[in-house]
Amino acid sequence: MAIPKTMDNDVPGTDYCIGFSTCITRTIALTHDLRTSAGSHERILVLEVFGRYAGFTAMLPTLAGAANRCVIPEYEFDIERLTELLCEDRFTNPSKYSVVLVSEGATFSGGNMIFQSEETDMFGHKKLGGIGNMISQQLKELTPQFNHGQVINTITQRLGYLVRCGDPDALDSIVPMAYGNLALDLINKGLHGRLVILRNGRYDNAPIEIVTSSKKIVDVPKFYNTERLRPQYNSFEFMPQMIL
Repeated sequence: MAIPKTMDNDVPGTDYCIGFSTCITRTIALTHDLRTSAGSHERILVLEVFGRYAGFTAMLPTLAGAANRCVIPEYEFDIERLTELLCEDRFTNPSKYSVVLVSEGATFSGGNMIFQSEETDMFGHKKLGGIGNMISQQLKELTPQFNHGQVINTITQRLGYLVRCGDPDALDSIVPMAYGNLALDLINKGLHGRLVILRNGRYDNAPIEIVTSSKKIVDVPKFYNTERLRPQYNSFEFMPQMIL
């Protein structure tokens, strides 16, 4: 019996995984906290968040207004275009700052994922990290092109484990309770090989094989504006609650 638990919310077959709401809530709160420093120094704020293959943890806070732009693993971004957009955002902001959220698995155009070291975890994955610092450095080098020859300094912060520790938010207190009860009910019925899920706003279960049947990543044409490097802001009518 399986229960989907990953703050990246990238398990196929379910609309929601335990930890995602707390991650998004904390990312929004921490971004709003850090914008104070960005505004006081009139800088570009670069925040790196978790997200190896799926960019939901960067995209949803941006959709909620925490950041101006986001770069995600599903789309290789052009650093000059990102610089141009962030300079434009900063110029139009009365407090003269702008914010970009960076998924740890994001890649430059024609580049590769950035790893902290060659060390791997128990599943053979190298530990990601450092793309935020690289973007920050290149932003400083490129900003004179879009700021009348003047360098715009940056503030860089990896949010990392700050968004996945401490008390869960309300949704992440309710859903795990329901998931646990659902799993126990299925066991008591003598069933096995099932994944408890939330789908279209209702609790359900599905064959456990669904988790390897596909990849759950951002549908770029539908939800991500590759020209503006931010979520699509089209009609929300009949869209899923989490805009996934």
